[in-house]
Amino acid sequence: MSHLYIYYRIQPGADDTASVLAHALLASLAPHARHVSLMRRADDAATWMEVYENVASVPHLLAARELAVSDCGLADFIVGGATHVEHFVPLEAPTCA
Repeated sequence: MSHLYIYYRIQPGADDTASVLAHALLASLAPHARHVSLMRRADDAATWMEVYENVASVPHLLAARELAVSDCGLADFIVGGATHVEHFVPLEAPTCA
């Protein structure tokens, strides 16, 4: 299973509206992952991160997210429309012989 971390900056003063939209976005994408959450940087409240854990199909989630971000209006609150996607997979422990 894969884990996705998608982060971006929110326009100043848009926290309340963007939070409602981002939480709705995550709810709509929940069927694509076992766990979803929304976070913000501890030292920079304008940087937010969507977390998608145990994603079965990364291409499907990313395609669904692209449509949903536009449809829900969150894209209007992301600075420059720029997002950064990090894709991680579990590191298996080596077997001992």
